[in-house]
Amino acid sequence: MARPIVLGVVGDSGAGKTTLTRGLARVLGDRSVSYLSGDDYHRYERSQRAELGITPLDPRANHLDILGQHLRHLREWEPILKPVYDHRTGRLQAPQHLRPGPFVLLEGLLNFHDEPLRAAQDIRVFLAPPERLRRGWKLTRDWPSGISIAL
Repeated sequence: MARPIVLGVVGDSGAGKTTLTRGLARVLGDRSVSYLSGDDYHRYERSQRAELGITPLDPRANHLDILGQHLRHLREWEPILKPVYDHRTGRLQAPQHLRPGPFVLLEGLLNFHDEPLRAAQDIRVFLAPPERLRRGWKLTRDWPSGISIAL
């Protein structure tokens, strides 16, 4: 049996990573897709990052080594116990089992950070929309509905 195809999507916050990967999952069939978020591999909770004065864009704030290991396991059809980060609370949650599907979709900020991570992804997409558009998407996503913000 052929190994899973790993497709990685990277871009800044609000660049459209989740929108693209959700659309791909619908096209490929949700049952055929295993989904990973690079955000789940944050090393620290939001409050800890604030105390340390680092952001998720700092590679040291993430378990990129574990992400790479998990990608290797999934490529060998081996399930993983992946971490879970809750954006609403900024806290790490209990890990979840993830079984590989024929397609593994990975999205995040730093998933192309080093050569082993890049090599573990068969297809790599970097999203870089114009900054004004990205900022508008991010504000629309992060602000409560009904609030209008002029860019």
